[in-house]
Order: sequence, then C-alpha cells, then structure tokens
Amino acid sequence: MTGEAALSVAPAFLRIRDVLRITSLSRPTLYRRIAARRFPPPVHLGGRACGWPSAALQAWISDPEGYCAPPATDTDPQKKRGRPLKYPEFRGR
Repeated sequence: MTGEAALSVAPAFLRIRDVLRITSLSRPTLYRRIAARRFPPPVHLGGRACGWPSAALQAWISDPEGYCAPPATDTDPQKKRGRPLKYPEFRGR
C-alpha cells in the first residue's frame, strides 16, 4: 500500500474532537442537536469512549438542515445506563 492510498482511508468512527472540528459546531450545540434528533447520536465503543460512524456524519454533512436521526431501536425498559451493580442480589434490601 502506498502512502497516498493509506491517507485516503477514512476512520470507521470519529471522536468528538474530530466531529467538532469537521462540523464547526460547539459541544453544547452538538448535544442539543442530538437531543432534537437533528444530528446522528454517538455509538458507545466501550468504557467511556464513544464515536460517530463516518457514514452517519457524512449523511448529516450532505443535508444538515434536513437531517433527521432514525428512531432509537433500543426499547428495553430494563436496560439502564451507568455502572452495573456489584451485588445485584442485595439491591432490594
């Protein structure tokens, strides 16, 4: 693989610093748009890391005013965010 070919490969996920630089949005504006479904939501990569898929960001760049995020597919009411309980069997006591 030549040097030029290696540079043309886009990363699978973009981190927040890259997204802010590419979109020229501020962090609060970015999160307001995510809440209003006018910007793609981040994908949790594990731990505290999250990123935006390159394809989703490209869809927003193609039409920023007309973009509408797809509805959330995770409708499990039992799933909660945050750290898992260390001893879930003692939760009710």
